[in-house]
Amino acid sequence: MAKIKRRKLKWITSDSSQVVGYKLYWSEDGAVNYDSKCVVLGNVTEIVLPDDVNSFTPNGGPIEFAVTALDELGNESDMITLKAPYQFNVPKAPDDLYMQKLDDFSITGQTGDEDERVDYYITSRQDDESDDREPIILVEAVGAIH
Repeated sequence: MAKIKRRKLKWITSDSSQVVGYKLYWSEDGAVNYDSKCVVLGNVTEIVLPDDVNSFTPNGGPIEFAVTALDELGNESDMITLKAPYQFNVPKAPDDLYMQKLDDFSITGQTGDEDERVDYYITSRQDDESDDREPIILVEAVGAIH
């Protein structure tokens, strides 16, 4: 399952004393209206999508949201809409995951002219003519394993 970036929707409470909750609508294929997908939220003024709405399963396109206020009889207010085209889509997964063998390396000990605090050096393959060496101090190497 892909991971979708969460978004918080917020609105200001209705001034009406009859309001007992709110209803969220959303549409992925045009303007949101009272026939769009919806869910009753309760008396809250913010939600996190997709976490707080189990039935919210976006298909990847732009989405338009609306919120209405509900009274105790189920009557609804006019809609307040969010027309910005928020997208809850994910990119296509990469293809062909595999491991590739890297060039060999060798570990050499002290030869006399190296730093005395270094126990070993990682060097390139034997046939590599560069003088690049990476120091390895055993205490640090053991500490990195834990």
